Amino acid sequence: MSESTRRVDLRLTIPASAPWREVAAELAVKFAEYAGAPAQEAAGVSRAVADAIAAAGARPRIDFLFSADDEGHVTATVVSTGD
Repeated sequence: MSESTRRVDLRLTIPASAPWREVAAELAVKFAEYAGAPAQEAAGVSRAVADAIAAAGARPRIDFLFSADDEGHVTATVVSTGD
C-alpha cells in the first residue's frame, strides 16, 4: 500500500459485534501502514482498537477517530460508544 504524503484522519463507526470487531482492527493496521507508521506501531494501534471494542461490551456501536501526524505516528481514539 502506498504511503500518504500528508497528515490523515479517518472516522469509523462500526457495530460492536462480530465480524466488525475484526474488520476494525484490520482497518486500523491498513490505516497505520498508509500513514507510514512502522509495523510495530501499526500492530499497537490494532491492539488498542481491539481493546477498546472489548471494553465497549454490549454497546450498539463504536465510533473511532484514527489520526496520523507528519512523522507517521498513529492514534486511535474512541469518540463515542453509542450510548
